[in-house]
Amino acid sequence: MTIRKIISPVTLTIVSLVFSLTTVCAPPQARAATVAGSISALSGTATITRGAATIPAADGVAVDVGDRIVTAAGSNLTVTLTDGSQIEVTDSSNLAIDENTLNADGTRASTKVSLLSGMVRSLVRSTAGTPPNFEVHTPNAVASARGTNFDVDYHKD
Repeated sequence: MTIRKIISPVTLTIVSLVFSLTTVCAPPQARAATVAGSISALSGTATITRGAATIPAADGVAVDVGDRIVTAAGSNLTVTLTDGSQIEVTDSSNLAIDENTLNADGTRASTKVSLLSGMVRSLVRSTAGTPPNFEVHTPNAVASARGTNFDVDYHKD
């Protein structure tokens, strides 16, 4: 003999309401980090700000989209991006990694960084047949390339 319990509509409504409130009021989940590359060289000291945390930079440390890199006076840091391009952040610089997306074949679809102060040297791997898809933004200009080596320098005054 099978005994079957019937859930009343009121109980079902209360359970649904509690589940909905739990889902809406729960703290947001941490976003999955999109790895832009990793630190391949460091001379001196630098930090990476990721969300609310600041971590010391070191060889091999992953750099994510959304990270901000700050180098100390007399320090230099190189990030090798997932497409093989490199960003050299020179001394006393502040750079944010805004976007780094790849095509299905591993070539760069779009890379955007913001230089807030200092200088960055970009060694951009060529992507044949595409419009410029590597951008360095400063508060007053945008430098864009498809494949070349170039420097961008920005100081407030």
